[in-house]
Amino acid sequence: MRRLLIFLSVLSLLLPAGCGHDGEEPDTPGSLYPDPENVGRVVVVYAVNRSSLVYDFDGDSEEMLRAMSVVDTDRNQLLVYKTDSATETGLYRVVKDSEGCRFEIVRSYGRDVTSTHPDRIREVLADALEMFPNAAYDLIFWGHGTSWRPYFSDHAVVDPPALYGYGGEYSQTGGSQTDWTDLDELAGAVPDGRFETIWFDCCYMTGIEVVYQFRDKCSTFVGYPSEVWDKGMQYDEVLPYLFAANPDITGAAETFYRFYADRNQPVTVAVVDMARIEELADVAASVISSGDLRPQASGLLNYSRTMSSPFYDFHQFFRLVAELNGAPELADDLAEAVAKTVVYHAASDKDFNGRPWDSSSVSGLSTHFYRGTDTRDESYYRTLDWYKRVY
Repeated sequence: MRRLLIFLSVLSLLLPAGCGHDGEEPDTPGSLYPDPENVGRVVVVYAVNRSSLVYDFDGDSEEMLRAMSVVDTDRNQLLVYKTDSATETGLYRVVKDSEGCRFEIVRSYGRDVTSTHPDRIREVLADALEMFPNAAYDLIFWGHGTSWRPYFSDHAVVDPPALYGYGGEYSQTGGSQTDWTDLDELAGAVPDGRFETIWFDCCYMTGIEVVYQFRDKCSTFVGYPSEVWDKGMQYDEVLPYLFAANPDITGAAETFYRFYADRNQPVTVAVVDMARIEELADVAASVISSGDLRPQASGLLNYSRTMSSPFYDFHQFFRLVAELNGAPELADDLAEAVAKTVVYHAASDKDFNGRPWDSSSVSGLSTHFYRGTDTRDESYYRTLDWYKRVY
């Protein structure tokens, strides 16, 4: 695809109401319409769900409703941007009354602009951020992802193949036409410093190029260096961790990992401390400056299923570059910087081809093997902040 259950840690959030689609007027109006001044945390889910993942989002929507049944909605709010049909797109919030939980639309948007257009992303996030002035905000991107690789989109849906960027939204008329958001415009649509955690529930999005492009956008970055199965995140299990009085991001990521690991399914996840990202970039730049020798690609750990779009392990690649160029001290500095920056990561014993891999070489971050060619992709790569900082 694209893209916990330890409720004891969030007992203080439990409420008796269950969740369903239909509801009536609440017994206590505050549960349905909280005072915006008193809301302390908001999680925004930005979903590009008019795509090949539409049915997966239906299941995730049900999980979101179940999650909010154990969350105090006077103090915490879940906002979800989603498309319900070719003509109905909006920002919704989950409301809860004596009958349960449901989605209630708070803002409608025209379909003349795609959900993958940076102007739409910027508009929706601005609308969400102004709703609860005293709240801390987290952001989850839901949809397809392919790390840094560009689509060169003009945001007019076109015929496939096109599997690059973020999104993969179908055209209004359906069919196989899709549109994507390139990394630079996606990061540019997110305001600096407004989100505590940004979690990409998408494939491949903990590439160092993506993380570094988002360095000013959040304090904590969560994502997967590999693919993730179509079920994606278990929202009914993960969201209570994010809404806890002291949000437990590592616990949320670990529970995500355990869901797949316990079922013997391939999985990866990483939690990145963005306060450490510049230190990591310093070391990486020194490694690249140490010499021109590079490792053989055939010996590198590849997070992708194929070699046509490889995403190699960041730590392994840069360590080998340092060692090949006679700079073992930089390899030591790199290991220390990675350990400080990637505060949690986990990987299954097998990759997404079902083959055993050296999980000890999995750092949780991927990287592109930059070769300095004149291809469209590498020309775009040279526009990214990571390239400018390190190369």
